Amino acid sequence: MVGRCPTRRDAQEAADWLVDRFSRLVPGLPVTADIEPGGGQFLVILATGRR
Repeated sequence: MVGRCPTRRDAQEAADWLVDRFSRLVPGLPVTADIEPGGGQFLVILATGRR
């Protein structure tokens, strides 16, 4: 899943929130979030270890 945020701070807050919510929704599911600059915004990339 990928999302865009206008600032790095917004992206970090969104990433932290998403990881927290997914870990509560599916305990034990490894969830990670990365932030990358792109197109004048910041991309939040959420991934799981399960496919």
